[in-house]
Amino acid sequence: MTLTDDAMIHVETRLRAYLRRRVEPAAVGDLLGEVLLRMVQHRDDLAAAKNPWGWLYRVAANTVTDHYRRRAAERRALGRVDADPSAPAPDTAGGAAAADELAGCLVPMIRTLPPRYADALLLTDIDGLTQAAAAERLGLSLSGMKSRVQRGRRLLKRTLLRCCEVELDRRGGVMDYHPRRP
Repeated sequence: MTLTDDAMIHVETRLRAYLRRRVEPAAVGDLLGEVLLRMVQHRDDLAAAKNPWGWLYRVAANTVTDHYRRRAAERRALGRVDADPSAPAPDTAGGAAAADELAGCLVPMIRTLPPRYADALLLTDIDGLTQAAAAERLGLSLSGMKSRVQRGRRLLKRTLLRCCEVELDRRGGVMDYHPRRP
């Protein structure tokens, strides 16, 4: 596949249509950028592929999968906040919207933590790696990684509760939140 300007426009158009059918509209541009970046980074693999379009669609499918895994990991991370047993039953529609909105704040908050804890949380809770795989990637022992993840979660919880009042259901799910006033 030659990558002339016309070919790139054609690739971008087809990939954008593919992504539009699989993710929310706000995510299409970001995911398209990720796919095109991977295409450039792995241009030798693309050139060697017997079916270049198949290769591109596989990369796009993997990017979509990664996107949904990140979102699920953000929701799981929110669910780890300690539960308030006296909280009323959840309003599932409002609670889901609040949890989704609050989940969008987690990654920026994690990035404010000291790098050792931020890296541990990003790899495990956001990227979805097991603690063993994250430990191997960072050159740590498994017990060292577990400690970093636990400490990082405590720091994240403190950071989150400093900026917001979070209402939880009995299971620890987010029902609602309100920014704290300075």
